[in-house]
Amino acid sequence: MQLAKDLLTTTLPAIHKDTSLECVFSYFEECNILSLPVVEEDRYLGMVMERDFFDLDLSQGVKSVKLPLSFEEVSVLPAAHLYDVLRVVDEYDVEIVPVVDKENKYHGTIIIDDMMQKIAQMHSDQIKGNIIALRMEAIHYSLEDLSRWVEQNSIKILSVFVEADKNDPKMVVVTLKLNKVEVEPVLATFERFSLNVIYSSSLTENSENSQDRLDNLMRYLEI
Repeated sequence: MQLAKDLLTTTLPAIHKDTSLECVFSYFEECNILSLPVVEEDRYLGMVMERDFFDLDLSQGVKSVKLPLSFEEVSVLPAAHLYDVLRVVDEYDVEIVPVVDKENKYHGTIIIDDMMQKIAQMHSDQIKGNIIALRMEAIHYSLEDLSRWVEQNSIKILSVFVEADKNDPKMVVVTLKLNKVEVEPVLATFERFSLNVIYSSSLTENSENSQDRLDNLMRYLEI
């Protein structure tokens, strides 16, 4: 299980509220990032972001300007699950997520790009298998039914991801990671129950419909 405390970066500095603008922009350039966490001693105060500098009045010189703080409320607990981190990223559209405990003590920061690379590496090393994506009415989604139909073919579901179809709020896209590469019996079972398979990695080669299925999946996920 991936928790926030396991995704912390050791390369991104935290800055003080009195850090100079020259230093902030130097960190932006060195770290190839546009936002930094701001702390006072070990207490989290917020983020400083490049876009917040656009409206500053620098007529009196940069040394007269205090750092603009944003997203003081944006953080996750050290024990927060990966999905909670992703929810914060989606809700606030941030590139970093500070990790702060209940006493507001700063533990570090998650850089989202680094996190996604780490997740990709972790999952690529897991059990080899197949990925199947289904599109169905949300009211008809049942993990119990899907598990039964998959397991009756001596195959296991390793993970499930369900997301709303952005084109139709009544529909969902269900992505299944299975523990076997050869999943034709599962596909046949899904077809028998009139389930709409919009993608399967077993169909990405040597199939006339594979590109259409991939295009459908990308369209629904808006990738």
